[in-house]
Amino acid sequence: MELASVIGLPLGVGVVLLGLLLEGGHLHSIMGLSAFIIVIGGAFGASMLETPFDNFKQGLGLILLAFKGSHHHPEELVEQVTKLAGIARKDGLLALEKERENIKDPLLKEALRFAIDGLEPNLVSAILESRTGYRSHNATVSAKFWMSFAGYCPTVGILGAVLGLIHVMENLDNPAAIGPGIATAFIATVYGVGFSNLVFMPIGNKLKALIAHDDSYYEMVKVGVKGIQQGTSPSIIASHLMAIVDKEAKEE
Repeated sequence: MELASVIGLPLGVGVVLLGLLLEGGHLHSIMGLSAFIIVIGGAFGASMLETPFDNFKQGLGLILLAFKGSHHHPEELVEQVTKLAGIARKDGLLALEKERENIKDPLLKEALRFAIDGLEPNLVSAILESRTGYRSHNATVSAKFWMSFAGYCPTVGILGAVLGLIHVMENLDNPAAIGPGIATAFIATVYGVGFSNLVFMPIGNKLKALIAHDDSYYEMVKVGVKGIQQGTSPSIIASHLMAIVDKEAKEE
């Protein structure tokens, strides 16, 4: 569970609504079905138009990732690879066949199969680079759907406000309706800016961070398996893997 997302979303929206109430406003004053339809429907359609359909479908599925978090745990990988490196250095690569059966990570499991089959370390790294690169590219394009959604919301919100003002101008012969009409028109702007900055843009940025986290994990698998194939000391492999996710260690 990604606690920052679970806590952050209701906190951000809740504080804004609380501020409205403290200023003497009312929740019903920012309720507008037509404004909601214009902003969310228009921005959603524009984002869908911009995104390839396969990536659009994947992007919708990624919303769960923003709240569930990544299932990749670098610390567990370091421990697992270090153990495998020790076994391989002592008993040879073929001894990893039995250990491979207990590995749950499909990427690490497949990489070890290549190593056990005798493929050259550079070839194994190239295969993993191709597979993870394609996966990362697709995930990045899919996550961009949410950034596009966030980008279009304010613009469509302004469009909704202008449409509302046009309706007000058509009814200038009814002065009593002008004030409420203008207020209703600007609800679309509130929705556009609010959904963009409180919901969709944070989700998009969170997905980008989680994808970068997974990219680091994939790099760790590649480096770890290559080290195992080359017979590198388990402690050296562990230090190298931690340097990938530890910026201070990497700089040092």
